[in-house]
Amino acid sequence: MMRRIFAFAVTLSLLGGCSYFDRGGNWFQSGVSSEKTHSDLGACEAEARAQTKADRGIDQDIAATQGTGAFGDPLADSGMSGYQSSKRYDDIVAECMQAFGYVRQ
Repeated sequence: MMRRIFAFAVTLSLLGGCSYFDRGGNWFQSGVSSEKTHSDLGACEAEARAQTKADRGIDQDIAATQGTGAFGDPLADSGMSGYQSSKRYDDIVAECMQAFGYVRQ
């Protein structure tokens, strides 16, 4: 059991590290003030929160009907689901900012 918990903790640490480094950079658009950029980023983040909240609710409903995770450990699947949710959040923000005409530097 301790071995499984240790492997799970290591996996989460590695995935968390990947997510941390992916968030680098600032959004830029020529001729746009930092206040407008901040406002647009806030709108994109709000949209991402709303979409990922709905996804997490669906994931929780599915997990509740399955009982345990694919590896026999519900915590293992929740960690991967959390990573996927974070990745989806970042992707939604990036797509939204790009739709506003920003580029990441």
